[in-house]
Amino acid sequence: MLKHLSIFIIVIGLTLSASCAFARGRDIVKIATDIDIPKDMIAGDVVAIGGNVTVSGRVENNVVAIVGSVTLSAGSSVGGQVVVVGGELIQHPAAGIGGRITQVYMPRFIPSFTDLLGGGWLAVWVTISILALLGFLGISILLAALIPDHVGAAVNALERSFIAMLMWGILWMILIVPIAVLLAISIVGIILIPLEIILVVLAMIIGYIASAIYIGKNILLSFKKVPPPFVDAILGILLLALIGFVPFVGPVIKALFLIAGFGAVLTTRFGTIK
Repeated sequence: MLKHLSIFIIVIGLTLSASCAFARGRDIVKIATDIDIPKDMIAGDVVAIGGNVTVSGRVENNVVAIVGSVTLSAGSSVGGQVVVVGGELIQHPAAGIGGRITQVYMPRFIPSFTDLLGGGWLAVWVTISILALLGFLGISILLAALIPDHVGAAVNALERSFIAMLMWGILWMILIVPIAVLLAISIVGIILIPLEIILVVLAMIIGYIASAIYIGKNILLSFKKVPPPFVDAILGILLLALIGFVPFVGPVIKALFLIAGFGAVLTTRFGTIK
């Protein structure tokens, strides 16, 4: 659990700094940079956000490209799924894929810098909102790939009792400040306050993603479809984003799902309790 959380913290930091690359073991994650897997290389999970992925060797698990394309050369193999959001999949007939292929097509909506400035503050706000949404979608897919069991435990808690998780979420939200005050009493506790803040932020992000998966899963189940969790997450996040534009009611609904997901994550101790 701590290993996965440390990976997630590093990825968040890289995303906020709009920077470069992260690799741990055989898992490769790069931001705003292309990934190339040569013939003699074996990788675990491969994730590119804002970059393309070219596979000539072997990927044991999944290949994910957010706002980028995936190219599978002759003789290459992917043991898991291939997910392409906002790009295209170029697959050689001799390339093998063990899992399913998921492609999410998006129009070219990002304007040039000149058009952006000419459009005024509205164009800037819309562009930043869309980019933020894309970034959150990327983080959601990454989380679903790195810690599927932990996110799934939170989703299961929401399915068992959404109201109970909402109540627990409200209780934990109320306790954030008192816990910080108690920690501030001692020198050791003061050192732990930043850790509390990090855990609260992580719990909220994971909880929001769990709520999105909960929404997407229930919608797709009505159509008798059982897609991977990251597809549920994409659908749920997009729906919550649209709901957020509804005056007054929209932000309240988003807040309720955020608090319920927050409660589910903490109740299951970040998904370690099934």
